[in-house]
Amino acid sequence: MKYSASRRVTGKLLAVAIICSGFFSLTESSAQKIPTGVKFDEKVFRSGVFGDNWCMTWAADGDVYTSMCDGNGWLDENGRKPYFQNNQTYRLSGGPDEETFRAAPLVGAPDYSRKGQSDIIDVENLPEGDTLQNFPGKNKQARKTWTWYTYGIVSIDENLYQFISHTAEPDGGFGWFDGVQLIWRPKGERSWRRWNGTSAHDKDRWLIGNGDNQLLFHNEPNHAFSFISVVQYGQDYRENGDGYVYLYSPNGRKEAHRLNLARVKKEHILDRSKWEYFVRHTEDGGAEWVVNDIHKRGDVHLFPEGWGFYSWSPSVVWNKELGLFIMACAGTQRPGTGDPLDTYMHYETGGLMLLWAKNPWGPWDTFYYDEVWDSDHKDNRLYMPQLSPKWISDGGRTMYLIYSDARDGHSINYKWNMQKITLLFGNQ
Repeated sequence: MKYSASRRVTGKLLAVAIICSGFFSLTESSAQKIPTGVKFDEKVFRSGVFGDNWCMTWAADGDVYTSMCDGNGWLDENGRKPYFQNNQTYRLSGGPDEETFRAAPLVGAPDYSRKGQSDIIDVENLPEGDTLQNFPGKNKQARKTWTWYTYGIVSIDENLYQFISHTAEPDGGFGWFDGVQLIWRPKGERSWRRWNGTSAHDKDRWLIGNGDNQLLFHNEPNHAFSFISVVQYGQDYRENGDGYVYLYSPNGRKEAHRLNLARVKKEHILDRSKWEYFVRHTEDGGAEWVVNDIHKRGDVHLFPEGWGFYSWSPSVVWNKELGLFIMACAGTQRPGTGDPLDTYMHYETGGLMLLWAKNPWGPWDTFYYDEVWDSDHKDNRLYMPQLSPKWISDGGRTMYLIYSDARDGHSINYKWNMQKITLLFGNQ
């Protein structure tokens, strides 16, 4: 068992981080708020039945909404376990403690799970290009379009947006993503829409389609922007000052270590032609952007190479008290433990990295990196770490890390795992 009471990034990695992101100098006063390490609370609060990923946003109503994949979530109000879903949205109320923490499915969210996709099994009624596949259990056949996984979620001006990735595996199994759907719930409404105006509750149209593209991004160069996380800017995006929504994505299955970034004015988030892509950092610490040309995108940050393809998707949260963005991300299947492109990514435990930046585009400095981060047990298998956008206290020093744990074949702690972290400064 290995608890990391506090560990700072190694000198070698820190030197690399400074070279990659030293576009501005820190004054003595501002340096006091720059994290140099982290302390992990030994207690891990685990909740729920089964599930992973847990991308989060702090909504206008004061609650936290989280995207869950591959699980049953939490028991319903009658104490029953819901059916297995590849994706579901939950509403979290209370605080980050066992006494007040509560979770329930978000009322009105569309059912784009496997069960929701398996109603139509009449081959004659299938849309062009759609096929059936066999599944064990009650539903003997289901459409292969069940393979949707929900990730990035954000509340902006009381509108709720959600990015849902579509797997590229031809037979419906897990593989890299080839595109992303964007659905949203307008302010004051219960029903959801797609980015193109069609209903998100229409199961028949949850497919790629021929000629009538249903996806916001699909088969982009290197499959870029098929796996999106959204920068969190306080409650309901209220802390944002420039009017842009910032969205991160690894640069495809074979180059997950290359991090891409896009931005779009919040009123144009549904209009793909208005999206801008990060090209490069400028000498003054700013960023160069290109409008509506994904081919000219650049790398906003480079992570260590050789890790599994399901690595380095970031969770980025604005820490108002520190005046910094804090990023959490992880490498899965560390180098030398298997094929980086293998769809099973948990032969060995993951590596946790924490970074800070003054702008949503970085440059990013690493203040913590452990290639073998296993929290409270050596057999844990960390992946998809998230930072809560709401539960930040003690002048910005205390935050909460949420992650999935694939220990023992996803059988023990494959649920909501939450751990308090304390950021360290200076010589602490």
